[in-house]
Amino acid sequence: MTSIVRNNLLTREGYTPYCGEARCTAGMPRTTWDGEQFRCRCGWRSSFPADFIAEYKATWLKLRAALATN
Repeated sequence: MTSIVRNNLLTREGYTPYCGEARCTAGMPRTTWDGEQFRCRCGWRSSFPADFIAEYKATWLKLRAALATN
């Protein structure tokens, strides 16, 4: 079963998860993509497994390529 966050990451363009730090000093904002994981201004960084990150990158690479050819 895929989590809601993982599903959203694979199906909603531009979606980013909220900070996962319980004591986030930045107010629990949405994170930003750093090319490998998602990062918060407070310093927290997600830890999705490599296989999921590969799937995430491939999903959006394919979509962008398809959009570029239309």
